[in-house]
Amino acid sequence: MAIRKLFINIGIAAATILIIFSLLFAYSSIWPPLVVVESSSMQHSDTRSFLGVIDTGDIVIVKKAHGNDIITYVEGVAREHMTYGDYGDVIIYNKGTNSHSAPIIHRAICRIIYNATGGGFDIPSLASLPTWKWKVLPEGEHVWWNLKTVVEIYGVGYLNVTVHLDLRNILQYFESRGMTPHGGFITMGDHNIISNNGILYGYYDQISIFREPVKDDWVVGIARGEIPWFGLLKLWVSGGAPPDVPENSKTNLFLTIAVIIVLPIGIDALNFVLRRRGIEIFSWTKKFSIRPLFKKAEPEKPSNTQKIANINDKTAVTETDKNKRGTKEPMKIDENQHQRVKKKKQEKSRPRGK
Repeated sequence: MAIRKLFINIGIAAATILIIFSLLFAYSSIWPPLVVVESSSMQHSDTRSFLGVIDTGDIVIVKKAHGNDIITYVEGVAREHMTYGDYGDVIIYNKGTNSHSAPIIHRAICRIIYNATGGGFDIPSLASLPTWKWKVLPEGEHVWWNLKTVVEIYGVGYLNVTVHLDLRNILQYFESRGMTPHGGFITMGDHNIISNNGILYGYYDQISIFREPVKDDWVVGIARGEIPWFGLLKLWVSGGAPPDVPENSKTNLFLTIAVIIVLPIGIDALNFVLRRRGIEIFSWTKKFSIRPLFKKAEPEKPSNTQKIANINDKTAVTETDKNKRGTKEPMKIDENQHQRVKKKKQEKSRPRGK
């Protein structure tokens, strides 16, 4: 019985996990639907982690998306669309078509479109920003088409940094490699910040880890939701945990695991104590108990009314039997035989002569 119950519990656990991952896959349309954040590039602090922000060791749900589904930071400001503590979507992308390195999870700042006629880049989304939030250097113009110099976007991120988007470097990169320029997303980690003469600048990917704008085909998906801290287990096992993991992430992870382990034990102990006192707190769960699908048919048990009727019937039969045994029925004698017996008695009673 105990082994059967163990197999039932294992089956329930396996089915639950299968259902959860099936639902995640149905939502994300990507396998695997989860990624573990391995760096601190999206954190909003050097020493602390926060719910609603992508921190080292968080597990992020990835949802498949096409280029038009992605809302950049610049577009998000106009639409008031925020994710993970700032405007715009956070995307997961590969560094090129044949890249074998780990995907990058950073925020899409803006989309640039190569202008083959003029040889520069168009950034149409800049037109939706207030003029105080951006300008084109060196003249300080507010022109978004055929740009070949520098575009500055102000007040970006949780520290209100300046993104100094140098389009000249991107064009020179393509030219130095004999490549035709292409457009794509300019991406940046929320925590990738440098200081220059007391001014904080955003250190975007296209001047650091990946020089090309991110094409739509390289985008794996959009980050949606998070499971905080539990990715640290994978990083510790694989040896990939960075040394600057926030201490409160470790503390919260251990506390959560302790609660997951201790809570069922505590509930079971409480239930045991209350049952000894005659209090059943889980009686409502009996209707959800698992029963065999094919149960052997058992003879129908008589109801209480039928039992009483049967007892009365038996009592009546017993009384009748007793009456029959206590009363003797008269012996039936043939009339002729009776006359013969009487005649013989009379003859015996006559006196005989000497």
